[in-house]
Amino acid sequence: MTLLKQDKYRRLLWILLAAPFFKPALFDVMEELTFLETLFDLWRLAATGCICIVYLYTMIRRKLRPSPVLLALGAYLLFIGLSSVLNAHNYWTVFNHIITIGCFCMLLEVSLQDGPDMTLDMLYYPLTVLILANFVLLCIYPWGIALGGTYGYSYNLMGIDNFLPPVLLPYICLAALRSTLLYGDLDWSFYGMLGVVTLSLLFIWSATGLMGMAVLLLFLLFFYKRRGQILFNGLMPLLMHAGMFFGIVLLRLQNLFAFLIEGVLHKGLSFTGRTDIWDEALRNIVEQPILGYGLAQSGKVYRLSKHKYYHAHNIFLEILMEGGILALISYVVALGISCNRLFVWRKHTEACILAAGLLGCAVMTSMEPFLDNNGLLIYGLLILSYHVDKFILPEFDSLSA
Repeated sequence: MTLLKQDKYRRLLWILLAAPFFKPALFDVMEELTFLETLFDLWRLAATGCICIVYLYTMIRRKLRPSPVLLALGAYLLFIGLSSVLNAHNYWTVFNHIITIGCFCMLLEVSLQDGPDMTLDMLYYPLTVLILANFVLLCIYPWGIALGGTYGYSYNLMGIDNFLPPVLLPYICLAALRSTLLYGDLDWSFYGMLGVVTLSLLFIWSATGLMGMAVLLLFLLFFYKRRGQILFNGLMPLLMHAGMFFGIVLLRLQNLFAFLIEGVLHKGLSFTGRTDIWDEALRNIVEQPILGYGLAQSGKVYRLSKHKYYHAHNIFLEILMEGGILALISYVVALGISCNRLFVWRKHTEACILAAGLLGCAVMTSMEPFLDNNGLLIYGLLILSYHVDKFILPEFDSLSA
């Protein structure tokens, strides 16, 4: 598939705007690297201002409107922010959370006006460097580089083990989409990074990450560009989200999969105590269902254990805890809008790749929330899924407008 050549300086500009959103988590816990953390924060602050200006200028100049999925995510962030302001003490954390996610989604949407390959390169290059560096350091420091955080977890470059899957899974989806768009197939560099990502997940043995990765590997190895790829359509992530939430979180049907959970993943049927956390979260949600309790990191954090704070370890429960039913409705609307677009274009490989990515994330987020800055790429998949036609029909881009 031939694409228009892009100005290399313009491409570099987009990369510079995207890169500070992927600050290595290690910078937050090592005193020796405090200056790098400050530089990244200033870089992201400057990038945020530029993104807002570029977004408004582009929308006005080209007479465009924000996409429905961006508006739905905006409503979701609004309700999260409102709940946090009513319940929180740390208003800077609330502001930073909303602005970071909102501006990242705006960046993706406006960069697509320069062409889909520009957007994918903008994400691919900084993430590839980060993931390769993290893999090398994992091999050198298998037990982590430093201890940090509230409970003294072991940190590597990209943070604790649970910080990796919400970056690695969407990255592989984006890399597959980029390879397909530029070369018409999966190239050697993609397979190399697929190996790095898979080995990284095996190295840290993240059960939720491996389950989500299994979905992507199933698609890429057996269904990519084959007749059966249409099975990976926009309807599947919605069904997976609903099935995992009602079947596992509420009805507790995991006993039927004891052979997989205990034998292969080496986890108990309580999913390392998650069932107790879910029960406590449900009790708290019933007490404050409309707006929830605000961001967990914003001050008056809710506690799902007497002595230690836990997230709700399910994306829908976490949304209900932080923003209540209003935030959940907004998020589900955004998810539904994006999945509907993928279903419309389900006969095309590009739509199937994004559907497989969202499906893998649905499996992963049934056991983890990943709604903060670590989950930026999950929000990104929703934006890109809505604009899937730009990847299928690149001549629709407005580069020459």
